[in-house]
Amino acid sequence: MMKECLNIYLSPHYDDAILSCGGLIYAQCRAGERVGILTLCTSLPDHVPESALARQYLAAWSKSGDGMANRRVENATVLSNWGVQNWECSTPDAIFRTGGGTSYYQSRADLFCEPHIDDAAFLLPVWEEWLQQLADKEKNILLYAPLGVGGHVDHELARRLGQRMGQTGWKVCFYEDYPYVELESDGVKVAQAKFESYKWTSRTVSIDVQAKIDALRAYHTQIGPVFGCDNDLVRRVKNFTADTACDINYWERLRAILAPSGRRFRLWRLLFDYHAHAERIWSWS
Repeated sequence: MMKECLNIYLSPHYDDAILSCGGLIYAQCRAGERVGILTLCTSLPDHVPESALARQYLAAWSKSGDGMANRRVENATVLSNWGVQNWECSTPDAIFRTGGGTSYYQSRADLFCEPHIDDAAFLLPVWEEWLQQLADKEKNILLYAPLGVGGHVDHELARRLGQRMGQTGWKVCFYEDYPYVELESDGVKVAQAKFESYKWTSRTVSIDVQAKIDALRAYHTQIGPVFGCDNDLVRRVKNFTADTACDINYWERLRAILAPSGRRFRLWRLLFDYHAHAERIWSWS
């Protein structure tokens, strides 16, 4: 990618871009490419809605102080260390968004259903305007949007934004939402089906997995909720990115055939460690 190009990643929440494609972002930065992350859901509302879901999340966040402020600082630190431009939209998380005084999403199940029609109708033009303002200052932009694997409403709305921008002539790639893609074996196909009859091609990129892990460790507030503990963070990220590397590495491909799981998998890792790590990006036409 030419250095004149600005790579912009849409991140539904503070850690999503690094969770999903931190290895690619780090490689682009090391290569001298220009990278920026636009985080979409970054603020608390003026008045917190009276929903059990909102209260539940606020109570969990309050255990470590001001949860949203902590996440903002964590994200800014990681991006600053890598030289990534950091932009934020002033959109509340889905759990806080309301219409007519009523929460759009009142249960955890609601967060993984179809986005509320009024929520989508309001947010997509607002987010598109943010991107257009960035585009006014740039001649060459490559946009990276989530595929929406897992179906979280904020990820789905970000996916729709990426599709919308692509349909208006922007160059757009889509990334696999981690950790949802790790947990849903058919998640990528389900997500791509929402694009109707597009043709998909993938690009698998070798990454420095340790750089990605070190960055994820800096999101201290998220290690417990996402991974449980640091050991599981390291194990899961290494295993998943090694599985992804099967596309480009013979030895990881052989391991997947001979030791796909269970005891043989653990023995292979003990004897041979990891051979490669990678992330996958999708393009559509």
